[in-house]
Amino acid sequence: LGFPDDRIFTTLENRMKCGIGKCGRCNIGPVYVCKDGPVFTAAQLKTLPAEY
Repeated sequence: LGFPDDRIFTTLENRMKCGIGKCGRCNIGPVYVCKDGPVFTAAQLKTLPAEY
């Protein structure tokens, strides 16, 4: 549809143990889904490692 990457939003859902970034269960590279998300732009997703 021609939308730029910074205008496309998605959510990431990981199993979170603590919900405050202490346990490291929800991290994807340097990003913690519980603290930095769960809503991310497509531009942000492209900078994350392909772990899944």
